Amino acid sequence: MKHTSITLLTLTAAAGFAQSAPAAASSFAVSGNVEVTSNYVFRGLSQSAGHSAIQGGFDLSKTPISGLTAGVWASSLSAGTEADLYANYAFKVSAVDVSVGYIDYTYSAASSNKTGGEANVSATYAGVNLKVSKGVSGALSDYYYEANYSHDLSFVKGLSFGLHYGSDRASKNNDYGISLNYPIAGLDTSVSYTDIQKGSSITAFTVKKSF
Repeated sequence: MKHTSITLLTLTAAAGFAQSAPAAASSFAVSGNVEVTSNYVFRGLSQSAGHSAIQGGFDLSKTPISGLTAGVWASSLSAGTEADLYANYAFKVSAVDVSVGYIDYTYSAASSNKTGGEANVSATYAGVNLKVSKGVSGALSDYYYEANYSHDLSFVKGLSFGLHYGSDRASKNNDYGISLNYPIAGLDTSVSYTDIQKGSSITAFTVKKSF
């Protein structure tokens, strides 16, 4: 939480305002997205056998309670589908953005052995994100560690790049990635390159529309 200095005058003024101003009404906000990718890559591995995938989801957040979000996301796979249910709570610790959450992965018959739940915690500061995920139910029981970095490139408005490193304790694999992101005609477009230890590299192009 951001540190602030509070004086007696500030407290007095705030109390007077609270008596005269109506309480903020609670409400729900819904957002969604749909995207098409040339290759669905998750933690360094293709989930669509090198083919394109259609993906999308919805997020529900409640105001004025900031930081609490729940949602659903789904994707086509090489065979069948994946549907994820998740919830996150984000807050600040000084200048650090912190998030804790849970995600439940559900796969159709062809990949049902992957179904399970995973808890996660992450911290972000100055574009650097560190995240730890831990499988807690179903087929998931191990850790996945990752580090991510994002940066806006000032010489082209809207252009940004991202870096990724991940380590999966279950498979003993490390994966690396780089991406470029740029908005075109109201769409978020990105191209990414992923390489996994003892595996082959993957290049994917994605177009996403948020609403």
